[in-house]
Amino acid sequence: MMEIRTLIGRLIAQPSIRDLPADGAQAVLALRYCILCRRRGRDPVPELERRWGNILAARRYRLVVEAIGQCWPDPFAVAPPCCPRLSFDEALLAAMIGAVSRGDRAGFDYHTAEMLGSDAREIIFIALENFLRARAVAPMQPQQPAARPVQAPPGGSNHFRP
Repeated sequence: MMEIRTLIGRLIAQPSIRDLPADGAQAVLALRYCILCRRRGRDPVPELERRWGNILAARRYRLVVEAIGQCWPDPFAVAPPCCPRLSFDEALLAAMIGAVSRGDRAGFDYHTAEMLGSDAREIIFIALENFLRARAVAPMQPQQPAARPVQAPPGGSNHFRP
């Protein structure tokens, strides 16, 4: 029979990011990066585009983050960027990514039904589905440098403002 300490340890253990499938791990790391950017008033899209080679996927992931921010009943717990352990919310995000990537709506609802209403689940499912569909598109090739640099309009900014 299992010792009580071992059982409790297994129940409260935080999973490691190294144990996640690639899509789940990348989504968690991208979420951590987005949170850092938001705190510093920066737009995460250029870095996400560089990582994924796809501007559409980067933009759609930003929409995923916004959907989670609007629909999640409590503040979404995010571990520090260098932490190998996942918060329970990050582990749930990875499970949601897995369910959506398999087209498993019932599995997605199973993981989220206790904390999210049907409308919130629908919004997040569709946002994740659109993100994964954009990620599946072959990465875009970098464009040739422009002959002249394009200047921002006076007082313009490239920062995303919610």
